[in-house]
Amino acid sequence: MRVPRQLGVWTAMAAAWLSAGAQNPTAAPAPPTIVTTTREAHDLPPQRAAHAFPVHLHAVVVYYDPYFDARHAVLFVCDDSGCVFVDTPARPILPLRAGDRAEITGVTGPGEYTSVIVASQVRRVGQASLPRDAMRVTPSQILTGNLDCRWVELEGRVRSVRFLGQNVALQIASGDGSFSALSVRQEGADYESLVDSLVRARGIAAPTFNARGQMVGARIFFPALGEIHVVEPAPRDPFAEPVVPSSQLFRFAAVPELLHRVHLRGQVTLDWPGHILCIQDGKGGMCIETTQTDSVNLGALVDVLGFPAINQFKPTLEDASFRIAGQSPAPAPRLIAPGDALKSDLDGQVVQIDGELIAKDLVASDPALILRAGGLLFQVALPDDAVRAASLWKEGSILRVTGVASVQVNPLSPEMGGAVRPESLHILLRTADDVAVLRTPSWWTPIHTLESFAAIGLVVLAAFTWIVVLRRRVEQSTQALRSSEERLRHLSEHDALTGLPNRLLLNDRLRTSQLRVERFGGCLGLLMIDADGFKQINDTYGHQAGDRLLCELAARLTGCVRTTDTVARIGGDEFIVLLVDLHQPGEAESIASKIVRAAAQPMEIERLRAIVTVSVGVVTFPEDGLDAATLMRCADVAMYAAKGKGKNGFQVYKPKPLSPGEAGQALGNALHGSVPIEYA
Repeated sequence: MRVPRQLGVWTAMAAAWLSAGAQNPTAAPAPPTIVTTTREAHDLPPQRAAHAFPVHLHAVVVYYDPYFDARHAVLFVCDDSGCVFVDTPARPILPLRAGDRAEITGVTGPGEYTSVIVASQVRRVGQASLPRDAMRVTPSQILTGNLDCRWVELEGRVRSVRFLGQNVALQIASGDGSFSALSVRQEGADYESLVDSLVRARGIAAPTFNARGQMVGARIFFPALGEIHVVEPAPRDPFAEPVVPSSQLFRFAAVPELLHRVHLRGQVTLDWPGHILCIQDGKGGMCIETTQTDSVNLGALVDVLGFPAINQFKPTLEDASFRIAGQSPAPAPRLIAPGDALKSDLDGQVVQIDGELIAKDLVASDPALILRAGGLLFQVALPDDAVRAASLWKEGSILRVTGVASVQVNPLSPEMGGAVRPESLHILLRTADDVAVLRTPSWWTPIHTLESFAAIGLVVLAAFTWIVVLRRRVEQSTQALRSSEERLRHLSEHDALTGLPNRLLLNDRLRTSQLRVERFGGCLGLLMIDADGFKQINDTYGHQAGDRLLCELAARLTGCVRTTDTVARIGGDEFIVLLVDLHQPGEAESIASKIVRAAAQPMEIERLRAIVTVSVGVVTFPEDGLDAATLMRCADVAMYAAKGKGKNGFQVYKPKPLSPGEAGQALGNALHGSVPIEYA
């Protein structure tokens, strides 16, 4: 009797399992019957799923995304029992979309968070429909982890829309928390109009987790914009909504509207594009975090839209955007005394205060100055363009600082009635021009004078001892200077990423090697190497992975040559190998072949397996040129010839034959010290 092919495959797999169990009964549990439901595959403990039990099921595709992760596609399928994640490669892209019925064969796997199906084949077999019923849940319920791979529905207000390549991410907030909803971006879909809309989002619940497989957050994947049902649309023109004074935010109201965006209008008092925008309206002021990079003049009248939030115990707006509504003079600063600096009504206002510079921190991620005015210490936050100017201000100088006041509070020590107590003052500097040096410190202070006389007395009393100590210190300083010079010289001659010699050191060694050949004979080789397809890997996996790939390639090149040879990086993914003391040109070709083979071996980069080939151009001296510039140009031409032949190989430079007339012209140019270069 003829056995069907599919049944024969599973029979062979089951027989293999039984045979393995007989040989080693403790190696794995006895295999279950073939897994035929999504719930059975999902609920299998990861330790058992790791034994790769056979899977064969029919299910409906509820989400397929080949763009979200470079390692594998995001594929969720559901049947009547539940849903499960199917691990498939990101490429090639399968002809699947949400609502397709698919046949899946493969094995179980432990996954990175919970058990998954590792598919050997996913085949579309028909059309179905997405699940009709969705479990109505809240963000906090998803965070329990019990709803993993469930078809759910959540309600909330859209706070922001971000585009991530081929994907789109909606940040949605509800009274119970916030969550992200992700999908493949649909061409022509208007996602921005969803901001500030009350929506019900339906999709598959999925976790975010750390490297140890511990859940740290949750999100949903929705297959299409049709699964985002708008319950309450956003205003058509949010900038046409009534303006709300900033002083009214988070004050008691019978019907609070803090889940909606609010519309503020005020004068710009500070603008750090892409970071902070501060405005002043009436007697109030507010600083708002924004990613909008438009530059705005101080004093400009702007309309700001954003969601009310509390940050550092002060009202602010999140996910804010703005547009210019007019122009006006910048607000005049208010000169304040140290005793008035902690008044809460100064928060967000443009102020001016005098103080003594006592410390600077210019290398931190948020550079700042520390000033003292009377008994008050306050911090001045610097924008990027003010750091260089701040390096010139001497400690002890009296500065007049103009900027936006940010009064910090102590939330652990509320006053009677619940009001928080102001504790410190920060000044947000607008530009370097907002700092005026009123007085620079004099070195001849009473303390310095007394110290000078004391030092002279000590020198007289301990002259001989001091000379010995001074001599020792001079020796130590000399050694330190030599070490510093050597370190600086090394940095100037070597590539910062790979540690290889750079173009400067390469040219020096090339000149020395040429003189050696001219004096003692022999030849030297010059290999120009370029990584094939490096830009694609850099764009796909990120610059950090690209840097690690370059370091690994540099190590392989170094391992292919002698210690007397030079491997240099001259920029990007281009390398030069200088081969000295060669007996014949063929030795350079042999090393080039060795480099091509070594580079083509797979590389493990951040848990990813990458293969990068190289194209090598080969020239020798004195056969292919009499100066460094000619050798480099010839090597470049040969390298591009290798790329033109299909990459992953090397090409020896071959000069283009000259006609009799061209040969005469070349001879004349050579007699006058210039040789025209023509390449094949």
